[in-house]
Amino acid sequence: MSQTNRKLSRILVAIDGSEAAMRATEYAVSIPMKEDDGRLIALTVVELAKLGYTSFVTAPTPVSALKGLEEKRTEAKNWLGKAEELARQNNVPFKSEIIEEAILKVGTTIVKYAEKHYIELIVVGTKGKSRFKKLLIGSVASDVVSYAQCPVMVVK
Repeated sequence: MSQTNRKLSRILVAIDGSEAAMRATEYAVSIPMKEDDGRLIALTVVELAKLGYTSFVTAPTPVSALKGLEEKRTEAKNWLGKAEELARQNNVPFKSEIIEEAILKVGTTIVKYAEKHYIELIVVGTKGKSRFKKLLIGSVASDVVSYAQCPVMVVK
């Protein structure tokens, strides 16, 4: 059976605020979805380890931890708001989620989310906001491509 004209119900786009993630969102909203139950899900993962949360023993001071976490949450909400606006402009049903993760890598978190929620396609940007600018494909995109059980679209 040819799947070229297949419409999807659940598409996940990973958002990290990078230009590549926004291009990925633009592609995701253009993919044909089932009219009755199609939905674009935008997911942002807040890495608590980057805020100093590696365990209860090494947690940052309460004040700095809360301030850093609130800043990350606000930033994530802004990114997801832009994605929601793009989906609204294209009449695409939209849902967003922020996952705060201390242990798993971002790519692993995205893959686990996709499995749990029966995602049919994951859309990611080639490179996110990491400092490794010269990589051909970012580590998150590489992890998602390597471990996802559903198709993955990587957008340049």
